[in-house]
Amino acid sequence: MCALAVQVNDWRLDDARAYLQSLPKTRHSTAADSVDSSMDVNRYDLVIVVRTTNRDRPLTNTDDYKQPRYNPGYLTQTVARLLQIFHSDNTAKFHRKKLLICSVDTQPQAFTELLQLSDFVQTISRYQTAQQRSDTVTENKLEKQKDDYAYCLQAASQFLSPYYMVLEDDVLVDKNAVETVNFVMNYFDLFSAEDWSFLKLYYPKKWSGYGRSWQTATELGGYSVLGGCFSSGVMLLLRRCRMRLLNCRNLWARLWFASGAVFTALLCVSIGRQYVESWREYLVSTHQLVKAPGCCTPAVLYPAGVISNLSTHLRHVHSDNQSAADIAIDGFARTHGFKRYLIHPNIAEHIGFLSTVRRTSTNVEHYL
Repeated sequence: MCALAVQVNDWRLDDARAYLQSLPKTRHSTAADSVDSSMDVNRYDLVIVVRTTNRDRPLTNTDDYKQPRYNPGYLTQTVARLLQIFHSDNTAKFHRKKLLICSVDTQPQAFTELLQLSDFVQTISRYQTAQQRSDTVTENKLEKQKDDYAYCLQAASQFLSPYYMVLEDDVLVDKNAVETVNFVMNYFDLFSAEDWSFLKLYYPKKWSGYGRSWQTATELGGYSVLGGCFSSGVMLLLRRCRMRLLNCRNLWARLWFASGAVFTALLCVSIGRQYVESWREYLVSTHQLVKAPGCCTPAVLYPAGVISNLSTHLRHVHSDNQSAADIAIDGFARTHGFKRYLIHPNIAEHIGFLSTVRRTSTNVEHYL
């Protein structure tokens, strides 16, 4: 399974590199530059910031940085897809878009992938000097991750926009992601609402199955009724069954309906809700807006009104194994009484299999 995933990602990486090579190079600020939006007086409809760090790792199980290294190219894939969206998307509400790469790597001068992408996208870096690294870096990786998130949020807010989207560097958004976000926000009146704190674009599929909620029960019941109607309808089309049904006062029709409904329900449960509902991914208008769980922040959209207070909140809370950055962000929303939303199904895909937070974990299932 892991080998298959690597092959698929390598194919995507080749596509991403080919697409970037077709674009004209425009020298932007390098990874060692700080945020400077004083000359950028434009107001954007959407600012997207990709939070990244160097994922180069030795090919052998050693910390010797002189060993040959493997670069999965997650950032290249993510940025290429975003640039592709920028050049093809004409959504009116998000017509003017800004893309930033926010580096939180403690050695930005060695982050070659980022330096190469600075030819296409403006990049900023949190750790520019040795003094800054010594003042901010901590042994607690989850604490650093939270503080890095707050920094990138604050850095993105220097560019005027009503909405800010924060992505991890190993998240591949759908080609219709911006169009889908626009449809969902317009349909559920989120453009005019001020009582929500974030809109998540991704949630792990392994946790998206049928649960003890009215929503999943309603979905399962709907598919069951559809299956029962289909089953009894097929039987009615058969002549022999039609005569038998008329003689038995529709008893057989009811039995076929019940059998089809039960069979469909069991089939849906065995397949899994995350796969049964995958048909919605192909139609923008079929995406749903549901209450967001506390976990996971690979791809999140924020309204501008919460950025300042959220950044301050993240800098003042402590993160550990029981309270990472995603829990802190969810806690901010709960504390201030904000609503929390998730687009279902996902409009982003987690392509990363090499973690920069828990490097001891090698289980692919942790990243699906």
